[in-house]
Parts: sequence; C-alpha cells; structure tokens
Amino acid sequence: AGAGLEITLPPPVPADGFAQFLQSANQMGLLAVILTSMGLVASERRGGTLATLLVRPVSRQSFLWAKWLVNGVYALLSFIVGAGFAILYSYLLLGTPDTASLLLATALFLPYLLLTFSWTLFFSTAAGGPAAAGGLSLIPLFLLPILGSICKPLGEYGPYGVVPAATKLVGGMGTPSLPVEPAALVSVAVNLSLSALLVLGAWLVLRRAEL
Repeated sequence: AGAGLEITLPPPVPADGFAQFLQSANQMGLLAVILTSMGLVASERRGGTLATLLVRPVSRQSFLWAKWLVNGVYALLSFIVGAGFAILYSYLLLGTPDTASLLLATALFLPYLLLTFSWTLFFSTAAGGPAAAGGLSLIPLFLLPILGSICKPLGEYGPYGVVPAATKLVGGMGTPSLPVEPAALVSVAVNLSLSALLVLGAWLVLRRAEL
C-alpha cells in the first residue's frame, strides 16, 4: 500500500482570525456595500420620490451630499465594528494579536471601502435603475484587482493598493507581517480623491437630470 500524502499546516496564530475577516470584507463585504447602495438615488428617481422631495426647499447638492455622508459613514462604521469583533475573536480564541497592526490595517482598508461606496452612488445617480447601477458598480470591483495584478505600479499606488498593503501588514496564514510602504499612503490619497470626484460627478449628473 502506498504511503498517504501528509499535508502539514502551520499552527494558527492570532493574526489568522483578522486575516480571514479582511479577506471576507474584501469580497462579500464590498459586494454588500454595492447591493445596499445601488438604489440610493436610482430608486428614488424611478419612484418619483426625488422629484417630490426637490419641490421643497432641498437642493440637489444637499440631497446628494446627505446621501453620501450618512450612508458612507454607516458603511465605514459597520466595517469598523466588524473589525473590532474580529480583533476580539482573535484575542479570545487564538491569543493576543498585534492590535496596533490590526487597527492600522483597518484604517488602510477604509478608503477603498469608501471608494466602492462612492462609485456605487455615482452609478446609482447616472444609471437608469438600481439593477443597472449595481451591474456597473461590479465592473470596477473586479477590474481594479485585475489591473493591479497586471501593472505593478498601479497595483501599489492605485486604488486597490491599500488592500494588499493591509493584508501584508496583518500577516497570518503562514506569512509574516510586513510594514506599510509609502506606496500605500499614496493609494490612500488616491482613494479619497477619487471618492470626492465621484460625488462631484454624481452631483453634475443629477443637476442636469430631468426628474
């Protein structure tokens, strides 16, 4: 009889729990942001609620900024709360993690989450309905990681650069923790700048739209 194949797995470390959380947030978490945000403007335009609201002394600019601020803060806070529970989970089940690194990784991921929400809000304003907005929002979600893997400078300095930087900082899964490189800070600035431009673009679209 042939000898069985043995697979040796590295022993679990405290960073493993948060690494799994970050991986899930980068996949299902961002998808949830898109699904819950794709109808923020599109649904109200299609249902006529927006036209009724803007008859009152509410400007389109105020309406859009309120949507971005309130729902964006809600998305960010949801991620922060989830990260807090992931750190607590790691502490209780796997041991004492490097809390400072995990908190910094959380901060690094937030601008990309905000960008995801911002482009979804833009498409919700520009598209004809929630389904179209959701479909268009999936394009950058899948395209940015692919472009980052093809073009190394884009992968480090572009919008998606904060995600691998946060993942490397956390470590776990048999890999050591790596310090944050300056490229990640550039990526943070790019994400915040693009988020602001997307909100501005959404306002320009809404300003010209016929309700």
